[in-house]
Parts: sequence; structure tokens; C-alpha cells
Amino acid sequence: MANQQQRWNLKLKKSNSYLGTVYLGEPLPLVEDVIMIGDKKYSIIEIIPGTTHDSSDVFVEEAKKK
Repeated sequence: MANQQQRWNLKLKKSNSYLGTVYLGEPLPLVEDVIMIGDKKYSIIEIIPGTTHDSSDVFVEEAKKK
């Protein structure tokens, strides 16, 4: 039996630009967590449940360098 996966449609908050779709298993990242997309780091700003129980629109912004 396969693990349940969530589909995240990633969008850049500032411009609403679509970055791509990823499929994640549990545990899911939370708001303010930092994730890697390619070679860039992004902070999760907002997670909005999608039209199906296993999808969400996730808004991110580029993480600030420390």
C-alpha cells in the first residue's frame, strides 16, 4: 500500500508566478519552514487547501540569506 501524498502547487507570493508542483508525504512542512526548490531556498508564507482533499496552493517567498 502506497503512502498518501499531498500535491502542492507552489507559487511565488509576490508575483503569483507558478513555480511548479511537488508531491509530498507526511510530515508536511509548515508555514515559516524553509524548503529547497532547485538550488534556491524559499520560505512558506501561506498554505491554502485546494479543491481536492489532497491538494493545496502554497505561496512562498525567496528565503533571505544569512
